[in-house]
Amino acid sequence: MPKLERFKFFLRNSRRILTPERFALASVWVQLIAIFLTSAVIIIVFSPFVGDLPLTYKIFADPSYYSDAKGPVPIASGLILVLLGLVLFSFIISVLSAALIKLIDNIKSGSLPYKGTGHTVFINYNIKLPLILDQFNLRAKEKGSIENVVLLFSDNNIVSSFRTLLDKDRWGNLDIFIRQGNPLAFQTYEKLSITNALGIVILLPEREGDDFAADNFNLKILTTLTNNQTFFKYLSDRQGSRHPIKCSIELSNSPDSREIALELTSHGAGALFAVITPGDVIGSILARAKVDVVYYKAFFEILSFDGSTIHFVDPKRFLDKGDFGGVYYEQLLFSFEGGTLLGFSGVNKEGGFEMSLCPFGETAKSTDWMLFLTKNIKDLHYKSLTSKPLFVKNEAIIPPKEAASKKICVVGNAWPLGNIDDFMDVSSLASLEESHFVFEEPSEYFMPAFLQGLHEVDYDNIIINLDDEQGFRLTMLLVSKNRNDQSFMTKIVTILGDPVTEQLLNTNVLKSNTVLSHKLAARYIAQISFQKNLDRLFTELAFAEGAEFNLLEVGKHIPADLLVDLSELKKMLAAHKMVYIGTVDNEKNVFLEASTFSDTKQILVLSFGEIVD
Repeated sequence: MPKLERFKFFLRNSRRILTPERFALASVWVQLIAIFLTSAVIIIVFSPFVGDLPLTYKIFADPSYYSDAKGPVPIASGLILVLLGLVLFSFIISVLSAALIKLIDNIKSGSLPYKGTGHTVFINYNIKLPLILDQFNLRAKEKGSIENVVLLFSDNNIVSSFRTLLDKDRWGNLDIFIRQGNPLAFQTYEKLSITNALGIVILLPEREGDDFAADNFNLKILTTLTNNQTFFKYLSDRQGSRHPIKCSIELSNSPDSREIALELTSHGAGALFAVITPGDVIGSILARAKVDVVYYKAFFEILSFDGSTIHFVDPKRFLDKGDFGGVYYEQLLFSFEGGTLLGFSGVNKEGGFEMSLCPFGETAKSTDWMLFLTKNIKDLHYKSLTSKPLFVKNEAIIPPKEAASKKICVVGNAWPLGNIDDFMDVSSLASLEESHFVFEEPSEYFMPAFLQGLHEVDYDNIIINLDDEQGFRLTMLLVSKNRNDQSFMTKIVTILGDPVTEQLLNTNVLKSNTVLSHKLAARYIAQISFQKNLDRLFTELAFAEGAEFNLLEVGKHIPADLLVDLSELKKMLAAHKMVYIGTVDNEKNVFLEASTFSDTKQILVLSFGEIVD
């Protein structure tokens, strides 16, 4: 463009800015520049009439210098200059005040972009979000760091309500940035520095009674992200370099939604997003918790960032100890201190992720990573064994059957039974059909005859499977009548969704046997947010196929006199291809990686399906 044309273009735009509408809609910097340029022009134009340029500036900027004007023309010109100065400086104050007000409004409404790196982006709000942030805060506290979290909400009302919920003391190790925007526009994610994020979590939005619409909304968000070819390639490249962005999406129980999500994010032999649905890991854990609440408590502890958790560990961490390729699993199992080796993970020839838990008799590959259960990954130490350890089976140890034989009562149908038939034998399932009480009128659950019947039948577990309000009331009623009957109290297991109700019962009443589905799901989502491949691990642990947790009853599956030395116990269990995980006391409290056995009623082990000698 020639110089003359550029000059004309500049003048044309300048004239447009000086119109009232254009000036009002211009950015604060353009407004200030326009005011300063106008001020400069006024000072220069009036300087011949006032006398000199310095005095003109002084009178314009400070009316007190007006007394220095001498003569009729300077006095008249100076008066006009004072008035113009007052007007223009008022404009400056107004512009800056309006800009500050707009900035505060943008901050409150979440309209500002986020320019940071290394953050985790949460999209949508549901009841699990505060619980997930609790886990993030625990992890950051353990690391002694401050972690950045960006929350994206589509509704301004959610932004406002969450700001009232924001508790700096509760989440002291998190820097939480709340943003509002359209989740179906990729520009929204660009403003959140999505390519600099460590993780992306799409939560299922709260749309009561309409899972179909909630799933569709999340699938539209997923489509928005995957339709951007540049971003999809970025995710693919990161996954290919084994430094993936930790991406996950929460959906309802619809299998169609899950299939669509996996297809949208398919890449090579895997998927770029972990898909979380209630019918998968969480549903299976809850189903098994109805058989024995210990399984819920074990997962609840392992899924927390506080205490013993599962980690993928790169063998390069122990590079000075040599190559672990070709070393037997059981040899490595007893070579490490400060944690329990659960198995190996690696990549197959097709580039897909594969995992092997409790691989007794198998050797590690040079490229394999190791899966550890440990309280602190920094406490892991390796001590080389000169040879593969020999284990001798103790005939007094009877491996547990995969399907339990229990008489269980279920009160209500608020939560689905799920795949409970995978964990109970045929006779127990037949008994469950007779002991599953569902009444049309809620008042029937509180009838004296029904409550008395719960006492007369010797149930192993009484599962209160009602909605939160009815479940809370029935639990309080049973506890108030049986506070001194500890044996009956331990049978009661209340399934809840609301964390506030759970806290009231857990703190002041039961102190143990509550199952909170949302809290469990929140911990699971938090774990997946940091270690994406854990979804495969927990899928295997939660279902009856493959490796899973099992319980050895003291006195039934293992004699009490064998619970003396931890090292010897681990060897005896390893002889039966079981890995020691922890202990359970009389009140069904789980102690992962416990080293003592006082008041131990059960031993928690990891084994590969049903063990047959």
